[in-house]
Amino acid sequence: MKLSLILPSLMVLSGCASLPPDTNERLGQFTAASSYNIRNLEYEKSEGTASHVEGKVCYKVNLYTLAYMEGPKDNLLQRAMDNAIRNGQDNGLEGDLLVNARIERKTEYKITGDFFKVKERYECVFVNGDLVKIASKGN
Repeated sequence: MKLSLILPSLMVLSGCASLPPDTNERLGQFTAASSYNIRNLEYEKSEGTASHVEGKVCYKVNLYTLAYMEGPKDNLLQRAMDNAIRNGQDNGLEGDLLVNARIERKTEYKITGDFFKVKERYECVFVNGDLVKIASKGN
């Protein structure tokens, strides 16, 4: 009788201890990051530009249920792309176009608290690529 009560209790407890799987998926990869088809695109990659600028945007989810908790909920790809371009420009780079862009979605964790450590889960979109500027045509 006691065994029949203990076994289901252990199964319930072990089910509560398992966490949802982490996210690690590629959302796309582009030669040039644009939502429009740009014909005859010419760009300059020089000393004022750099490879591998990166931007990200994250939102917090419940560690166990993955329910949304806080942070931006929409336009995550656009926000991450804007952050990558802005990060490059803030570091003194010229350019406003990402080429050879890579887009990924990953799970990150953050430990908070001084005395009681709390593990927080974030779902993030990362964008990185080469920050370049459009070539000017001389007449």
